[in-house]
Amino acid sequence: MITLTFSPLSSGSPVVIRGLFFRIDRDCALRGPDSTVVATYTPHTWRLGARSFREFHCNNTVYLRVRNRDASEKLGPYEFVRAAEGGLFVQGQCIGTYSPQWDTENTAQQCWQEITLLSMASESA
Repeated sequence: MITLTFSPLSSGSPVVIRGLFFRIDRDCALRGPDSTVVATYTPHTWRLGARSFREFHCNNTVYLRVRNRDASEKLGPYEFVRAAEGGLFVQGQCIGTYSPQWDTENTAQQCWQEITLLSMASESA
């Protein structure tokens, strides 16, 4: 089971959601296992219902299955992943982006069309 914790932009409580896996699609929508949109990303903000959040993080061990125009690959496992500002961060370093706000032509980051966060259990299934 994966637990995602959304951190609010200002005051307020974090929001926690759980699922077997989550996917960020090419439209920057975060989808749950049944493909329902859980949250959407607009520049600098994750929208979850009527509330806005600056980021979400997962401190469960996860694998990432990422897909770009050419291929897909599996990355990880990672103990902590943070999604903020259009990028995925591991140990403070951006490992790839999911938002067109990034100019990836001039950086080392990859721009992924789809990112799936997989738990250890769903990875071994």
